[in-house]
Amino acid sequence: MYKLFIRKNISSENFLKEILGKYHINYDIFYNEYGKPYIKNNPIYFNISNCDDYTVIAISDKEIGVDIEKITIKQKVIDKVCNEKEKKLIKNDKDFTKLWVKKEAYVKCIGMGLSYGLKNVDTTKIRFKLKKYKDYYIGIYIK
Repeated sequence: MYKLFIRKNISSENFLKEILGKYHINYDIFYNEYGKPYIKNNPIYFNISNCDDYTVIAISDKEIGVDIEKITIKQKVIDKVCNEKEKKLIKNDKDFTKLWVKKEAYVKCIGMGLSYGLKNVDTTKIRFKLKKYKDYYIGIYIK
């Protein structure tokens, strides 16, 4: 189970404080070796993503990763981050953005971020949650 929060024009830090305060969670934020934030000794997991003026926070009782991106296509990036199956699925900017947010959500969830390598994430073999919000897609991956 997870909850997703979206807000415009708020800092990630203030938004996270607000959300955790609603749940009466006392917390200290720590960071793993790749920079992923977490709450020590607490069963709540969270992840944050920003795009333009939007901040998205996902919280869960399991490890979670989230990414938000404006719908766009980056032709130069496709060969760098997609396998052959994925390339065949990309017909337009929506397809590309969906694929991108899934890859980012996955690497954020496993705690390695981009150092894992987006090409190493095969979105055709992993189950994701996908949400559309205005001109954006949000990818969510839960372990």
